Amino acid sequence: MQGSQNVARIVGVIGASGSGKSRWLKDGLRRMKPARLLVWDPQDEYGEFGQVVTDMRELVETLAGLTPADGFRIVYQPGDDMSTYKWKFDLFCEIAYQIERLCVVVEEVADVTTAGWAPPYWSRLSRKGRHRAMTMFAVTQRPAVIDKTFLGNCTLIHCCRLNDKNDIAVMAATLGVPVDDVRNLKADPDTGVFQFIERNMQTGQTGCGALDSRGSHRPVPERNVRTLPEPEATT
Repeated sequence: MQGSQNVARIVGVIGASGSGKSRWLKDGLRRMKPARLLVWDPQDEYGEFGQVVTDMRELVETLAGLTPADGFRIVYQPGDDMSTYKWKFDLFCEIAYQIERLCVVVEEVADVTTAGWAPPYWSRLSRKGRHRAMTMFAVTQRPAVIDKTFLGNCTLIHCCRLNDKNDIAVMAATLGVPVDDVRNLKADPDTGVFQFIERNMQTGQTGCGALDSRGSHRPVPERNVRTLPEPEATT
C-alpha cells in the first residue's frame, strides 16, 4: 500500500457508523506501518498511530523542522469547534501536499467538503497526489454529500453498510453493482462480521468480502458482484 514515484493510491472508505469502515482502515494502517503518516482526526480516534497535535501552529512548526529524509507519524485533532474546520482543513491539506511519500488519512470528510465544493488544497491532493507518490484515505458516512471529484479520482473504494437510500444509490452507481448488493450489506456486532464491497477503479474488478471481530479479512474475489453471501458467525 505504500506509494512509489508518480503513483498515488487514493482510497475511499465508505460506511455508516458501526459498519466496520474505521476498523478496516485502522487494521490496514497497523499492517502498513507507513514511514510518514498524517491524520486528520476530528473524533480523536487515532491517537495510537502517532504524536497527537491539537494546535495548528504546533503542527506547522513540527513539520517545518523535518528534513526530507525524516519519518514521522502525526495525528492532528482539530477540536470540537466545527466553525474553524474550513481554514484548518485547507491548511492541513496544503501542508500535506508539500510532503512526498506521505500517507494521509482524513476522517469524516463530509464535515469539510460538500457534493459541489471542495477546499482548493484538498482538491489538489486528490487530483495531483501522484506527483507526490501519496497514499490517501478518506473516510465518510455520507457519500451522497461529499466532494464528487474525490470519488472520481479514487483508485480503490471500500464500501460497508449504508443506511440512507441516497447514499446507497450513489455507491451502487459508483461501484457498478446492483442497488440491492449495497442495500443488503450486513454489519452485525453480535457475530462480529462486517461485510463490504470493494472496487478497483483502475481495473474495474469488483468483489465482496467481510471483516470479522478478530480483524481478519475474508478474500475479496476478483469478479463482478452479483449476490453477497450471508455472514457467518465467528468464534
